[in-house]
Formats: sequence, structure tokens, C-alpha cells
Amino acid sequence: MTPPDPATPARAGGAAADLAVVGAGIVGAAVAFGALTDRPASRILVLDEGAGNTATHWSLGVLAPWAATPGQRDLLVRGTARFRDPRLLALLRPHLRRVSVLVAAGAPTLERLARSTVGAGMEPASPGTVRAARDAVGELLLHPGDGFATVHGGIAVLDTAAAATALIDAVVDAGGHLRTGVRVTRVDTARPDGQRLLLSDGSTVTARRTALATGPWPAPLIGSGAASRSGASGVASRSGAAPWRTKRMAALRIDRELPADAPMVCFPDDDLFLLPAPESSGGASPGGAWVSFRSEQWDVAPDGGPDTFGPHTLDEGRRVLGRRLPELVAAARPGRAGVDGYTPDRTPLTDRPAPGVARAAAASGAGARLCWGMADRVLELLAP
Repeated sequence: MTPPDPATPARAGGAAADLAVVGAGIVGAAVAFGALTDRPASRILVLDEGAGNTATHWSLGVLAPWAATPGQRDLLVRGTARFRDPRLLALLRPHLRRVSVLVAAGAPTLERLARSTVGAGMEPASPGTVRAARDAVGELLLHPGDGFATVHGGIAVLDTAAAATALIDAVVDAGGHLRTGVRVTRVDTARPDGQRLLLSDGSTVTARRTALATGPWPAPLIGSGAASRSGASGVASRSGAAPWRTKRMAALRIDRELPADAPMVCFPDDDLFLLPAPESSGGASPGGAWVSFRSEQWDVAPDGGPDTFGPHTLDEGRRVLGRRLPELVAAARPGRAGVDGYTPDRTPLTDRPAPGVARAAAASGAGARLCWGMADRVLELLAP
């Protein structure tokens, strides 16, 4: 990522940025790039704490075209136009690949997915796709009434961390600024010269508007300048106080070579999918596959805790895997683990906790595919 300009704090403190984006993960990056797209002359300041174990960095980046709720569908629809912007696609293209997919589920689930797809269509899977999946992973354990479907044209997979870096770099190259290694502790909104953001190192920056995209980490307090000076707690509010909880996100590593034509295999009724990871020429990806599964470890600290992918998580994943892809259990190894915020129905939270402040939170493990719609909604909330 482009290194922060050492003069950024002074300039941002002296002349208010048009938009301060708190958080440089994929959601914050989408907001910052969206603001630049909408208003190319905008002065954009991105502030990031620099935490390593983020949802963006562990994400498998599967851009599935279906939505689990009406709220998710609205975000997918909102994000379609932004995602198809030629300028955005030019930045993302080096970090995108497309894989064929086999979906195994009961008829009601397949019908629901077909109705909820945005920008793609589902169709019955061909015998060749089913055969390729079985050749790659062995036995597929099906429930009574299960059938097979596929997504026409396959599913796009995004290197989410690299994409976030590319978007932030584009904002910096266009005159924006990035400052890392600091946490925004408070946003004072009732100020004649614009909002003042207090940073963990004691410095401040000012902005006309603020977008909060802090992932599972607590968002800064929001209050008046008077409350900040006096320490009064009655005026400030914690913008992170929302109806969502943190939950473990995890993916097993499958230490077994898969055929080059192996499809992605999805079991939506189990919230389980296998994603082939072909070996890259530079050795960045060792081959094999990832298996994402639904962990039920709730209220996990945002940094993942001292044992991010411990024996409990591994056992949990192997149990889920054994119910659908039993021949892969022996090859399952500790993989990726992170934490994200989850709402009860997994629809991300986008709201305006104070005038001039918008929040995009609780991506519910779907930030890579819903970030464009979340950005669109946040920028709408912040529009003059």
C-alpha cells in the first residue's frame, strides 16, 4: 500500500477534508473510492488502525450473486452499478478470477437462491459439472430431496486484501491521504469549522463528513466538542452500540491437490463451501482448497484472541465438513480465522448515527460482495 504522506496530519488539521473514512478494509476502501468516483475533486482522508487480523485480510472473497435477505438483495442491487464501473473494474481485474460452481441443496433452497440472484442466473447443473466435483472431492453426502444447480458463467472470486489496497492507492494517487497506525477515539460533530476527529496519539484532524467502517472493532464515540473538553459522558454516544455481535469466521485448509477444472462446491443449507485454490506462479497460493464453514463461536474479541485457529475451531470445522464432504476430513488443516460483526439476519448495518456521520458495520462475513452496496448507501446518507 502507498505509504502515508508524513505531512497528512498537519494538512488535514489545517483544512477540513471533505470526507474522513475511518477504516481501510474493503468496506472503507469501497466508500473512499466511491466518494472519489462521485466527486473527483473531493479531499478524502482515510484513517486506519492497522490491525492485522481483519475480516478483509482473511476473506476468501467469493462474490456470490445471491442474497439471503431482502436487505442483502437491496445492497447487491445498489452495488451492481458501482461494481461495473469501468474504472473500478480496471483496478480490480488483476485481483479477480472466475470459477465454475456446483450448488447442492434442497428444492426450496435452490428456488430461493434462483429468485434472489442479482446480475446472474442459476440453472440445473450439467452431469459434467457434477462429475468434476466428485472427481475433485470424492463423495458428496446429499440429504433426501437435494438437487444440483450452477450459476451461469461461474462465480467471481476477489483477492479482497489486494483489492482494498488497490482502491486506497487509487484514492491517494488522486490526491487523497492515508494515515495508518492510529485509532479514531471520538468524532465531535457540533463544531463551526467541521467535525473534529480525535486520534489515539492525541492529535486531531477535521472533516466535513465522516464515514465509519471499523469492522468488528468499536466505533469512536460521537459527541459535541464541549463534552470532549469536559469529559462529560452524557452528550456522547457510542456509535458502535448496535444490534450486532461479533462471531468467528473460519476456513479450513485442504492439503490435497485438486484437478485444474475442480469447481467450487456449495452447500448453502449448511453454510459450507469449498473453494479451489490453484497454486500461483509466485507461490503466494500453495494450491489445494479452502473450506469455509459456519462457526458458532460468538462474542469473540476483534483481534481473534490469542489462539485464533485453535483445536476447537479445527474440530468444529471437521465436524461440519464430515457431514457433506467426508473424504476431505483427513486432509483438513488449520486455515484462516477472523472476526466480523453479525446482525441477527446477516444484513449489514448502514445508518446515520449523527448528522454528517454515516456508518457501515456488521458486514456479517459478506463484506467482499456487499461492500459496493454498503458504500452506495453510506454516500447517499452523507449526501448534502
